[in-house]
Amino acid sequence: MTSPQTVTDLKRFLPFLLLLTTANATAFIFATIYFPAEISFRSLLTAAILLALVILAEQLAIDLPVPHARITVSVSSAINFAAVLTLGPSLGIAVAVLGTLIDDLIERREPIKILVNMNNFALQGIIAGPMYFFMAEGESPLANPRNFFAMLVAAVASSSAQTVLLALLLSIATGTSAWYLWRSMARGLLVEFLALPALGSLFPLLAREHPLALVLMVIPLLGPYLAFRDYRQLHHETQSTFELLADLLDRRDPYTAAHSQRVAQLAALILDEFPELTVEEREAIVSAARIHDLGKVATSDLILRKPGRLSDDEFAVIQRHPVDGSEILRHLSPYRHIVEIVRHHHERWDGRGYPDGLTGEEIPFGSRVIAVADTYDAMTTDRPYRRALTHEEAMAELRRGAGSQFDPAVVAAFERAVARASAAVREKAAVSLS
Repeated sequence: MTSPQTVTDLKRFLPFLLLLTTANATAFIFATIYFPAEISFRSLLTAAILLALVILAEQLAIDLPVPHARITVSVSSAINFAAVLTLGPSLGIAVAVLGTLIDDLIERREPIKILVNMNNFALQGIIAGPMYFFMAEGESPLANPRNFFAMLVAAVASSSAQTVLLALLLSIATGTSAWYLWRSMARGLLVEFLALPALGSLFPLLAREHPLALVLMVIPLLGPYLAFRDYRQLHHETQSTFELLADLLDRRDPYTAAHSQRVAQLAALILDEFPELTVEEREAIVSAARIHDLGKVATSDLILRKPGRLSDDEFAVIQRHPVDGSEILRHLSPYRHIVEIVRHHHERWDGRGYPDGLTGEEIPFGSRVIAVADTYDAMTTDRPYRRALTHEEAMAELRRGAGSQFDPAVVAAFERAVARASAAVREKAAVSLS
């Protein structure tokens, strides 16, 4: 399942969470009345084993690579679903809520996050349990096609409700697009939609044979964990590798050392002036800025470090680096969303740039941001054929190029951002001196 583990400023949603808690508690009471739990040694042993599996699944949760919000995926949701089908709604919901509570206490999470997670786990059982038992005939999901269909409907409805609720809550709390968060959670939903029917079908049958048979399910539960662990590790290693490669490319020329890092920082500064951008768009642009010169891996040092003016042939080679960089990224799924930004970061507002001669707003917005940040850093860095320009000189050049080389709105945003940053530095210095 997916669940929020780190959420910013959720305290303002406490009234909403308390209302949701009240609604879930009321629904749980009605579920207990309409579907009373069978309390016996066998059912309690089954509940204890399922509880242990829920805690184990939560401990093996894997972080998804989503900026500004920690979203995890595990198979605990599938176990909760199976618990409801195996034990009935009331006891199954109790197992789910107690499982997440114990996990949260182990992880020492804040009370507000514990409340979110408990409501999230309860919601699934409250939706899935009554829906399944109202539609099904008998107890086993595999007893007949009607029961199997009821199980599928309950699985889809409960998982969808969970993720929609979490996406909306996280969107309000973090300022991130709800659609973006939901799509990020959907990576884990794919595993859920495969795991929920499988476990929902098997667990009731195994529990009827003997509750200890459920212990055997620990082995297949490790499969999704290992798969997502490898996915997360691969994403992280890919990002780290390409950022390191960008830094190594910068170091080929002592005059451009740490250039890509500075361009990414400047791009982030500019983007602060565009609050209407989604977190997804912002992160894409900063990621592209961080590796915008990746294509220079195919460019000779003789050209990159040439102190004088480049010949036409040499400049033609340099002009290939945005294309080469974008083609490298096109083959990597974590970077496909920034391919066009990297490809067009040397286009000009007036259409005289390269590689495709795009004009105005035909150029991706991220490319226009990187163009300003890239040029400013280049102008304010010493080169073998000229000294670095001062900030004032570089800003004058950017203003001169606004409307021809650069997007005027981006240049104006850069000016505001620099002024804001300078004011913040002065204010901090004044406070430290007082």
